[in-house]
Amino acid sequence: MSNIIFNKSVEFLAQIALFNEAYSKSGFDETISKRLLEAASEMGTHINKSVYGDDKTDFNEHLQEALKASVECVYLLKTLSSMNLFPYDYVYLISLLQDIKNVLIASINANKSNNVSTSKWNRYNSNNYSS
Repeated sequence: MSNIIFNKSVEFLAQIALFNEAYSKSGFDETISKRLLEAASEMGTHINKSVYGDDKTDFNEHLQEALKASVECVYLLKTLSSMNLFPYDYVYLISLLQDIKNVLIASINANKSNNVSTSKWNRYNSNNYSS
């Protein structure tokens, strides 16, 4: 299966797991890095559920939850980066995450516009305007 958002979320979670492993060996407090790993896992789980969701409502709910988790990941990554305690390629992680966020936002917006079009068509048909 070739799904860009699924593939990117797997790559992101793998990179965050590697980051967390290295960070845990540094001796610094792991509160933020562990929360980052949890948020990245949550984001990936919701993306996976959206890919295999039952219907459009399921799909949209999981995308919304994935977007919330991605926003949290950005916040946590920027916090870790600004602490400047642990050298890492934060720019790469944030860039990968931004790609995921962009696809999530585009998918959510496309789903919203499709729902508006469908509801207009349903209103048209329910008013017996069709022949």
